[in-house]
Amino acid sequence: MNATLMQLVENALILAKRQGAAAARASVWRMRESGVEWRDGKLDRLRESVHKGLSISLFVDGRYSSHTTSDLRPEAMELFVAESVAMTKVLQPDPHRKLPPLERCQERFEGDLLLLDRDNLGVIDGAAQKKQAMELERAMRQAEGADLILSATGAMRVYHTMSAMRDSQGTKGERESSVFARSASATVRGEGDRKPSGGDYAATHHYAELPSMDLMGKEAVRRALAGIGETPWKSGKYPCIIENRVADRLLGGLLGPLGGNSLQQKRSYMSGKLGEKVGSILLHIDDDPLLPKGAASRTYDYEGMSTRRRPIFEKGVLRTYLLDTYYASKLGWEPTVGETSNLVFPKGKQDLAGLLRTMGRGILVTGFSGGNSNAATGDFSIGIRGHWVESGRIVKPVAEMNLAGNHLTFWQALAELGSDPYPYRGARTPSMRFHEVQFSGV
Repeated sequence: MNATLMQLVENALILAKRQGAAAARASVWRMRESGVEWRDGKLDRLRESVHKGLSISLFVDGRYSSHTTSDLRPEAMELFVAESVAMTKVLQPDPHRKLPPLERCQERFEGDLLLLDRDNLGVIDGAAQKKQAMELERAMRQAEGADLILSATGAMRVYHTMSAMRDSQGTKGERESSVFARSASATVRGEGDRKPSGGDYAATHHYAELPSMDLMGKEAVRRALAGIGETPWKSGKYPCIIENRVADRLLGGLLGPLGGNSLQQKRSYMSGKLGEKVGSILLHIDDDPLLPKGAASRTYDYEGMSTRRRPIFEKGVLRTYLLDTYYASKLGWEPTVGETSNLVFPKGKQDLAGLLRTMGRGILVTGFSGGNSNAATGDFSIGIRGHWVESGRIVKPVAEMNLAGNHLTFWQALAELGSDPYPYRGARTPSMRFHEVQFSGV
C-alpha cells in the first residue's frame, strides 16, 4: 500500500481540527484503469486513466457535511478543508450525525482476503489487452452460427485500486485490489429487421480465474442466436426459473427496503418484519464481506465499522436491517453496517439443466429490462426476455413480457435453488426455480 495515501488522510484530519472541527473522517483513493475494445476487425476504443480523490466528513458544532476534491496538492488541500469547515458551520444542527461507536470499529479481520494479483497487473498491459480483445472477436467469428453475426466486440480491462481511511477516533483502514474484466458481445441477423444481441462478461480479482476467451466468445454468440424469433407469450401464471447471472436484478427490490433511509421515512414494506417469515424456507441469504477473492469483500464499511458475516434472511425469516450510524440513531437502534457485500446463497443439488427438467413447463428468464419496484408496498413489474419451456426443454424464445407481483408473496413461491452460484459479482446468485408467478404478455 502506498504510504502517501494514509499520510493524505492524516493531514486532512489535522487541517480539519485546526479549523475547528470536533470530529472528522477522511478517505482517499487512487484507481488506475486501462482497457481495449476491438470491434469488427478494428480497434474501437483504447483507454488509460488514473482517478484520484479525497472525501472528508466533518462534524462541527453539532453540524455535518461531506465534501470531495480531486486536487490533492498541499496548498489546495488546506483551502479545501478551510472552506468545507466554514460551509459546515452555517448548516442546521443534526444531533444524529456522529462517528460510529468505537467498539463497532474494533476486532477487525486482519487476514488476507486475496483481492490483489500484483504479478499480473504488470503483465496484462496494453499490448496484452489488445491481443485478448482480438482473440475474443476471433472466438465469436469461429463459433457455431457465426455466419449470422452482424457485429462482434471483444474487450479487456484492468483496474488497480488503492484507498485509505481514518477518522479522529483513531479508526483507520487500507485497501488494495486488482480487477481483470473481460467481455464479448455479438449482434446477429434476426427475423425481419430485428437484430438480437447477446454477450458474456466476467470480472475477477485474479487473472487466472477468468474463463477462457474461446468459451466467452462462443457463449456470447449462443446468447445472441437464442434471441432470434423472440415474441411475447400469452399472459398467465407460470412456473419459472430465473437464470443465475440475472437473478440479482430482483434482489434490489428485496434488499433496498431494509435500508435505514426507507425505514426511517416509513417507505418500506419491510418495516416491522424483523424476525418474521417473509419468504420461502429456501430464502436464505448471508452477507459475507470476508469471502476470500469475493467481488465485494472488505474488512470495513465506508464509515470504518468492522464487517463480519451475518444472515440477512434465514429460512425465509428476516434477520437484520441495513443501518448505518445516522439512521440507526434516528431510529433509536444500534448500527448494523448500512450496506451489503458478497451475498451468498445455499448451494442446491441441480444445475440449470436439472432445474429445467424439474420445472417441466414454464418460462426461463435470461434477461431483465426496465421495470420498477415500490419500496413502500413491495409491488414490482419488470420486463423480461427468455424462453418458453416444455417437458424440460427450451422450445421458443420470448420477450416483450413483464414479470409482476409483490415481493412479500413472490419470494414465498421460491421452490428450489440451483448448484450454480454466479461467481463474477458480489451477489452470488444461483439459478432459482419458482412455483407459479404472474407474467403479462399477449
